[in-house]
Amino acid sequence: MNNTPDYELCCDGCGGRFNSHDDSFYSWPVLCAAAEAEGWQLGSGASGRHLCAGCRPDPPGPSAVGERGRLVAL
Repeated sequence: MNNTPDYELCCDGCGGRFNSHDDSFYSWPVLCAAAEAEGWQLGSGASGRHLCAGCRPDPPGPSAVGERGRLVAL
Protein backbone atom coordinates (compact mmCIF):
# COMPACT_ATOMS: atom_id res chain seq x y z
CA MET A 1 0.00 0.00 0.00
CA ASN A 2 1.55 3.31 -1.08
CA ASN A 3 4.90 1.52 -1.49
CA THR A 4 4.97 0.86 2.25
CA PRO A 5 5.94 -2.69 3.20
CA ASP A 6 3.70 -4.56 5.57
CA TYR A 7 4.25 -7.89 7.29
CA GLU A 8 2.17 -10.93 8.11
CA LEU A 9 2.89 -13.51 10.79
CA CYS A 10 1.48 -17.02 10.34
CA CYS A 11 1.67 -20.04 12.64
CA ASP A 12 3.80 -22.89 11.32
CA GLY A 13 1.62 -25.32 13.27
CA CYS A 14 -1.98 -24.54 12.32
CA GLY A 15 -1.50 -21.86 9.67
CA GLY A 16 -3.40 -19.28 11.72
CA ARG A 17 -2.54 -15.64 11.21
CA PHE A 18 -1.64 -13.18 13.95
CA ASN A 19 -4.08 -10.29 13.83
CA SER A 20 -2.68 -7.05 15.11
CA HIS A 21 -5.24 -4.50 16.12
CA ASP A 22 -2.98 -1.54 15.44
CA ASP A 23 -0.39 -0.56 12.85
CA SER A 24 2.31 -2.97 14.08
CA PHE A 25 2.16 -4.82 10.75
CA TYR A 26 4.31 -2.03 9.25
CA SER A 27 7.33 -3.08 11.33
CA TRP A 28 8.57 -6.68 11.67
CA PRO A 29 10.18 -6.17 15.12
CA VAL A 30 7.04 -4.45 16.46
CA LEU A 31 4.77 -7.14 14.99
CA CYS A 32 6.90 -9.86 16.60
CA ALA A 33 6.83 -8.10 19.97
CA ALA A 34 3.04 -7.78 19.78
CA ALA A 35 2.67 -11.47 18.90
CA GLU A 36 4.97 -12.57 21.73
CA ALA A 37 2.96 -10.44 24.15
CA GLU A 38 -0.12 -12.43 23.12
CA GLY A 39 1.56 -15.80 23.69
CA TRP A 40 3.18 -16.59 20.35
CA GLN A 41 6.53 -18.38 20.34
CA LEU A 42 8.81 -16.98 17.66
CA GLY A 43 11.93 -18.85 16.63
CA SER A 44 15.03 -17.14 15.40
CA GLY A 45 17.21 -17.87 12.39
CA ALA A 46 16.30 -19.53 9.12
CA SER A 47 14.92 -22.68 10.76
CA GLY A 48 13.02 -20.93 13.56
CA ARG A 49 9.36 -21.85 13.85
CA HIS A 50 6.56 -19.41 14.60
CA LEU A 51 3.86 -20.95 16.77
CA CYS A 52 0.62 -19.44 18.06
CA ALA A 53 -0.33 -19.82 21.71
CA GLY A 54 -2.48 -22.87 20.88
CA CYS A 55 0.27 -24.73 19.02
CA ARG A 56 3.12 -24.06 21.42
CA PRO A 57 4.56 -27.16 23.11
CA ASP A 58 4.72 -25.14 26.35
CA PRO A 59 1.50 -23.09 26.56
CA PRO A 60 2.00 -19.58 27.90
CA GLY A 61 0.84 -18.67 31.37
CA PRO A 62 -2.24 -16.57 32.07
CA SER A 63 -0.24 -13.34 32.15
CA ALA A 64 0.79 -13.77 28.50
CA VAL A 65 -2.71 -14.14 27.09
CA GLY A 66 -5.32 -13.31 29.72
CA GLU A 67 -4.42 -9.67 30.22
CA ARG A 68 -4.71 -8.59 26.60
CA GLY A 69 -4.66 -4.85 26.11
CA ARG A 70 -3.71 -4.01 29.67
CA LEU A 71 -0.46 -2.18 30.32
CA VAL A 72 1.34 -2.77 33.58
CA ALA A 73 4.25 -0.64 34.79
CA LEU A 74 7.25 -2.64 35.93
